[in-house]
Amino acid sequence: MNTKRQSKHFQELIDKIRATQISKQGDYANADVLSNFKVAGANCGLSAEMQCLSLIATKVARLGVLLQTEDKPNNESIRDSVLDMANYSILLDMILTDK
Repeated sequence: MNTKRQSKHFQELIDKIRATQISKQGDYANADVLSNFKVAGANCGLSAEMQCLSLIATKVARLGVLLQTEDKPNNESIRDSVLDMANYSILLDMILTDK
């Protein structure tokens, strides 16, 4: 992959990550876009950041399984999981910044 293609690919991913985060925040949160992590974490005895980290860890584990098989996923694609993990990483940064 050359630099021009890398730059285009990176921007496309950033745009997709941003669009996904904005579209999902209404389904998962109230006026506080981080409320889902705070409430879910409290329900499980975790901080919001540990709740988010748990979701990242789940995505990493899932990717490990998917990348070790040649079978096609039934639901969420490998790329979807990668994008979700990137989104969770950004949300984790937001949680840490919010503290």
